[in-house]
Amino acid sequence: ARTIQQMMDTMNRIMSAPTAPCATWGPVPVKERRGYSSGRTPWAIREKENEYKIRFDMPGMTRSDVKIWVEQGNMLVIQAEKVPTEGENKDEPWPAKSFGRYHTKLALPENVDFKNVKAEVKDGVLYITIPKASYTNRIDIDVQ
Repeated sequence: ARTIQQMMDTMNRIMSAPTAPCATWGPVPVKERRGYSSGRTPWAIREKENEYKIRFDMPGMTRSDVKIWVEQGNMLVIQAEKVPTEGENKDEPWPAKSFGRYHTKLALPENVDFKNVKAEVKDGVLYITIPKASYTNRIDIDVQ
């Protein structure tokens, strides 16, 4: 599980020095790089004044393939799975459709309005809008 702050720190690091090696793992030799090693990351997060916006690339996934829930108080769980249906040959060398699984957990900060989280899948991309909670339970203390 990652926290929103860890994801934002990673995004800031990638954007400020995209070719810099990672301090904890060291540079990855070019011949061992796979997937999103260059170009766009499979996710992005933005913090705005009243909300967090998260984008996850999920190629081939549709609304019915994606499940999202909150557990353990503040853990956002995102799970997607596309399985071949009857009649589709997943053993073809170049199947027409993609199949696979995606699962991640994201620890949300305490200032989140969980009841108003919104998610949408559009063109293989999951967009999540997480509103920040407003703290209206202010208690003024009389100073004597």
